[in-house]
Amino acid sequence: QKGIYLNAGASSGIGLETTRVLALRGVHVVMAVRNVEAGENAKRLIQTKIKDAKLQVMQMDVSSLQSVHDFCNNFMSMGTPLNILM
Repeated sequence: QKGIYLNAGASSGIGLETTRVLALRGVHVVMAVRNVEAGENAKRLIQTKIKDAKLQVMQMDVSSLQSVHDFCNNFMSMGTPLNILM
């Protein structure tokens, strides 16, 4: 396994492109997004081109400390390591 990468803002722009490139290299990417629907759409878009992409969408709004706290608790409860945060 190449590790777990957390990419905040992964549903558009440079965050989406970063997610795509990491997925292309076989990396498991946790897509931290404010809008889960947009995140799921971005995930589907990447998976149409990269069939074995390991992508996981999780909600996090960085403008809300409660949302960040909730995200951290949910991520930690998964019991997976975090190798890089972007």
